[in-house]
Amino acid sequence: MFNKSKLIIVEDHSLTLAGIKNIIEQIDFVEVIGTAISGKEALEILSSTKVDILITDVGMDDIDGIELTKIVKDRFPHIKIIAITQHRERWIISKLININIDAVVLKSKIDHKELLLALQSVKIGKKYYSSEIEELFLKKESGENGTPYLTMREKEILVLICKENTTNQVSTKLNITNSTVETHRKNLCVKLKVKSQSGLVREAIKYGFYGFE
Repeated sequence: MFNKSKLIIVEDHSLTLAGIKNIIEQIDFVEVIGTAISGKEALEILSSTKVDILITDVGMDDIDGIELTKIVKDRFPHIKIIAITQHRERWIISKLININIDAVVLKSKIDHKELLLALQSVKIGKKYYSSEIEELFLKKESGENGTPYLTMREKEILVLICKENTTNQVSTKLNITNSTVETHRKNLCVKLKVKSQSGLVREAIKYGFYGFE
């Protein structure tokens, strides 16, 4: 008899939690040994129980799935983490990928087949992403010659950043909100793999998105 992978589910909506648990209990190589309705409760379980796989919702009130993943990866690096999210925003998906999440599944795609594929993948050390994420966020990350894929709006904002415009100035010139500008800035940092404005300028010049006038 093979050893089943020990799994816990973290989800703050009881109906969604019950649905995920019901599906996973039909998969023979994993065993649900616990559930939690918050990130805090999940960490309490992990501190006293051996767990191989953690499935977590991304949008929770106390400790969200992104922060929970960071903590778990630091304290329990052997645990594979599958994030479940209703969000399709590029910056959220990019952040999940950037913190070395093992799998990302869209809530709209949750069914037996999707969770089975995700669990099979992480069990053997492979990454898994719902097909929409693969198409929208991974296959388009790079263009020809390895150039990062940027939308037209991202290119506009990158050029304005390179010209030393502040967030307020960018929002005024493009008639968008400050929060939208900051979201695009986060996306650009993820795509260009930098952490600062000087890094954005350097990579913009490197890939030909910006040239001195």
